[in-house]
Amino acid sequence: MEGLHISWQVFLVQLCFFMILLIVLTKLLFKPIVGLLDARSNQIRDEYKGIEDTRSELENMKKQHQNQLNELAGTTNIIIQQAVKTAEESKQAIISEARNESSRILQKATMEIELERKRAVSELHKEVSGLSVLCASRIIEESINPEMADRLVKEVIDGLDKVTMQ
Repeated sequence: MEGLHISWQVFLVQLCFFMILLIVLTKLLFKPIVGLLDARSNQIRDEYKGIEDTRSELENMKKQHQNQLNELAGTTNIIIQQAVKTAEESKQAIISEARNESSRILQKATMEIELERKRAVSELHKEVSGLSVLCASRIIEESINPEMADRLVKEVIDGLDKVTMQ
């Protein structure tokens, strides 16, 4: 393998920068997003539990009304029908309101997560561009003219955009 020459120093520097980038990505991007998603998931789970509790309460109330209606069946047939109808409408209104609220909260959380992701990607782009210029200037060991620096930064950012889109 005479034609293939590996510079271990360059390899080690690149490995160090890769590890630093991986740590930065984990700390700044992945952990906060996972934390936000977990928090949001817990909040949604709690809201659904509240909805189920409300539904259970409504079912218990319905059973109580049914027992009372069975005792007064002969004399209060009209009142019983109105109470059941009102209970169903209340149940539907509460369920509909709860669904609307959970949908609104979910949409808001989705927008917040997207905003955080965009902020994190923007910050990452800034850091990567600085590291890329520093790395490139050390590897090449000569000054980089502004056009070459812009081109290198753009290539790195385009590469990151492709990776984050996948």
